[in-house]
Amino acid sequence: MSEVLLTIAPSNLDLRYKKFRTLSEACIRSMVRSMERAGQLTPVVVAGNGPSFVLIDGFKRHRAAEILGMKKLMAIVICAKGAFIKAHMYLLNKKNGFSLIEEGMLIRELVEQDGLQQVEVAIMLERHKSWVSRRLDVIRRLSPQIAEDIHLGLIPPGSAFALARLPQCNQADMACVIQTHKLQSKECNMLIDLWCKAEDEEARKFLIKSPRQALQIAVGKESTERRDPRIPARACAWLKTVRCLDRVAVALRLKSKYQIEALDDKVHQILCQALDQAGTECGKALSEAAKILSKCQTKEVSK
Repeated sequence: MSEVLLTIAPSNLDLRYKKFRTLSEACIRSMVRSMERAGQLTPVVVAGNGPSFVLIDGFKRHRAAEILGMKKLMAIVICAKGAFIKAHMYLLNKKNGFSLIEEGMLIRELVEQDGLQQVEVAIMLERHKSWVSRRLDVIRRLSPQIAEDIHLGLIPPGSAFALARLPQCNQADMACVIQTHKLQSKECNMLIDLWCKAEDEEARKFLIKSPRQALQIAVGKESTERRDPRIPARACAWLKTVRCLDRVAVALRLKSKYQIEALDDKVHQILCQALDQAGTECGKALSEAAKILSKCQTKEVSK
């Protein structure tokens, strides 16, 4: 595959494949600092004949260049088209660049839009057919919103295979549980396994309502929460309340995202009033707690 090195204006780059890459704010900030200090050390990789080129590798460098107001980027131009561009994009980041969801999105596009057979995709990506089949199955089984949340890192990526086992109509509820209780991948997989094995609806409701307790029962541990020995008993109770408030806040955000639909004016007014009242009370509580906490710290320092 022939390559050419040249300079390209960031504005002349086609970002259609950015959807396959997750750009965290932390990674972008790090790249901005690096390029601000040492300039562009590695060329981006593009495909096309100009004047516009398709960016296939170097999305963080491109974003950093935009932030820094750079007029030119060094770029390696490869001669590739269509599906081969996507395959090359993957191969450049094969070792540790693509997440499971990104792999599934790429494979689905190669199969459903480019019309390739799974065997052909496996050959192009230098993977086994079963590897391609598993990822295609996961991305097809996950609801679009859940796949997006995993892609954005809101749900542990290691839970994707387990979540794909659930009917799509149940995935949103489980996603709410995972995010509200901040479950890790291992805990997600165990909870979903328990849900799939549950014999009746009541058992499944218990898993959704009390996931931590259900997991503790499953592994034979007591359901009492461990107390940090460094924290006095009263302060520990205060901390427990704050953590409960944190979980309620996450649950409200997720339920708003997944469960609120079109409302008539009366219902909308009722919900808005409830939200305003809760916002006022929570604001007062957090503000007062912060002030008291600050005073307690001051007393400790003065001693």
